[in-house]
Amino acid sequence: MSDRQASAGAHPAEPSAGGRAPDSALRALVRIPVFRRLWAAVAVSSLGDWLGLLATTAMAAQLTADESTAVQGAAISGVILTRLLPDLLLGPLAGALADRLDRRTTVVVGELLAAGLYLSIAVSYELTWLYVAQFLVEAVGLFTNPAKQAIWVAIVPRERLAVANQVSLFSVYGAVPVASLLFALLSTVSRVFPGAGDGGDVRTAIVVALVFNATSFGVSATTVLLSRRLIPPTATDRETPANVFSLVVEGVSFLRGQPLMRALYVGVIGAFGAGGLIIGVAQLYIATLDAGAAGYGVVFGIVFTGLALGMLTGPRILPTVPRRTLFARSIGLAGVALLAMSLLQEFVLAAAAAFLVGLFAGVSWIIGYTLIGFEVEDRLRGRVFAFVISSVRIVLLLAVAVGPGLAGLLGTHELRVGALVLSLTGPGLTLLVGGVLALLVSAYAVRQVAPRGRSRTRLRDLLRLLWGSSDILSASSSDTGLFVVVEGADRDLTRRYTADLARVLRDGGCPVVATHEPSDTALGRQVRQLLYPPAPAAGRSVTDGEGHPVAAYTAALLAAADRAEHVATVIRPALQRREVVVCNHYVDTSIAFHGAGQGLDADRIFRTSLWATRGLLPDLTVVVDSPVTVGPDGADADAVRAAFLAQAEAAPDRYVVVPGELLGTDPGGLVSDVVRRRITALLTQRYPESGETRSDGAAGAADPPVGAARTGAGGGSVR
Repeated sequence: MSDRQASAGAHPAEPSAGGRAPDSALRALVRIPVFRRLWAAVAVSSLGDWLGLLATTAMAAQLTADESTAVQGAAISGVILTRLLPDLLLGPLAGALADRLDRRTTVVVGELLAAGLYLSIAVSYELTWLYVAQFLVEAVGLFTNPAKQAIWVAIVPRERLAVANQVSLFSVYGAVPVASLLFALLSTVSRVFPGAGDGGDVRTAIVVALVFNATSFGVSATTVLLSRRLIPPTATDRETPANVFSLVVEGVSFLRGQPLMRALYVGVIGAFGAGGLIIGVAQLYIATLDAGAAGYGVVFGIVFTGLALGMLTGPRILPTVPRRTLFARSIGLAGVALLAMSLLQEFVLAAAAAFLVGLFAGVSWIIGYTLIGFEVEDRLRGRVFAFVISSVRIVLLLAVAVGPGLAGLLGTHELRVGALVLSLTGPGLTLLVGGVLALLVSAYAVRQVAPRGRSRTRLRDLLRLLWGSSDILSASSSDTGLFVVVEGADRDLTRRYTADLARVLRDGGCPVVATHEPSDTALGRQVRQLLYPPAPAAGRSVTDGEGHPVAAYTAALLAAADRAEHVATVIRPALQRREVVVCNHYVDTSIAFHGAGQGLDADRIFRTSLWATRGLLPDLTVVVDSPVTVGPDGADADAVRAAFLAQAEAAPDRYVVVPGELLGTDPGGLVSDVVRRRITALLTQRYPESGETRSDGAAGAADPPVGAARTGAGGGSVR
């Protein structure tokens, strides 16, 4: 029995009483004592780690305050380099040894060593030892971090693992603004102590932060020590880690024949390259604003808060804007914010620009990472992700190293425009270079990644509210079913495809609700009578039964009203029962027929449906590409068909296109292997408790026995 299974058996999810709503995923996790302890330890340790990063960079700046800008910048970047170098140099060796050691002993010993090293930094307060101790801390972390991650997985039941990982990420990155504000507060309060002059205030704040960080490592070690009887000691499944440089060589070879992947890759590493320049010159830039250590802490927290918010909202923000377009434009917007930041000489405005840099960088990163996953074959996905992450580390390392030196070389200049004198500092000019780099990368990505045709990104899109739930602590994909929509211009063909897809899912053991639009609700039947009379003559106008044509706006609103009733009474209840809903036509039908076909505003149609359905969008849309058969009178048939394809091209992560002329050629039925693999991958993610998934990133290759989990039937893979 594996560690994970042993853990799940030791801490089973409590079943709900009959008729009682199931507990939220977070509440179920908190009931596990060892999870509560380790979650608290993660939160405290994360707060201490971010405080330690702020303190060590501020210490390097303070110890070289009397030196030139270039020397001070090199000292600061040295701190970042010593945090990144161990992973590149010793990562494969540490990874090969980590799983062979007792996890509990590794964490306890490693955390205590790190605590002692941080205390030694505070006591010695010397630059050379700062670098040595920081390198040793990160080297120890190569052993303790995988052990802590393995412990986290081992103590959490499989069906709660996705939410547990969200909780962990929230705790880690949610500590950034808290640490930043705490460091700023320490820097401010320490000024009241005697001897605060000549940098004494900064030193006091740094020492307190370092001691707190050391204490947080001690808390982590103590928590694991006290919980050791509840934690499995070793892992049964091990894999040999790949060398980072071999991954890069292999990845470059792969990208040569993949133009789209190459553009996504360049966009991601370009964004991180620009971000690395910011990290390298942050201390120097804040010094030019006379904001001191407190200002540095505030800006640091603001950038990471924006980054976290961008990563959190990226998948849901501006739903009418294609994901590829948003990816490319977000990099450009981050570049624009960098340009503004380089020219601003007022702290509050610079902080606002820093927030925008982080926000747009976070959006571009999460969307780019997601798009890469959907563009790569299952068998290559794990290797490609490893290559991308390794490349990001290398680019970040180089940018952090180059940034301070570049700031020193560029120096300070004055630009006179009449009576206006604009001071251009070395750090500001470095940010300017980063902004230009981001704009160039954005321009390249727009040409290579964004869907062809006219982009409809408008100012009102930027002001649109986000859709969907943002409560990552209580929401869980495993608490809802799967929503699949079949779209297309040929209504008879999509009807047959929906029926066949529902049959395939039922044969796989999945509980399925097959439905359609217009719906079979009382309202839906009336809408069908109005929009599609029983026996209209070919080419005859759609009427309301009395010979009067139904106006295009009226038809669009009737469809939205039926959709609202349909979702409220049929679709959402089925999803809440964790069933698979397969629907013939949904929002895209209105966009295609009433928007593209009849010239109505497609964005307004989409927003109306989004409001009517309370933001419910399908997990996957299968577009059956074929000519128009039945539709509103006067609709442009070619535009309707093109609109369905445009929707699919704009969001390849949520769509799959099936050529209508090829349907029926597969002896297995209408549902192709491509569609089956996509749905199987979604079932694996949505029902993780139903079966084992592969650990190499090939989600689509897993076969989750959903039916066995839900109905007692055997076999839930879509085959």
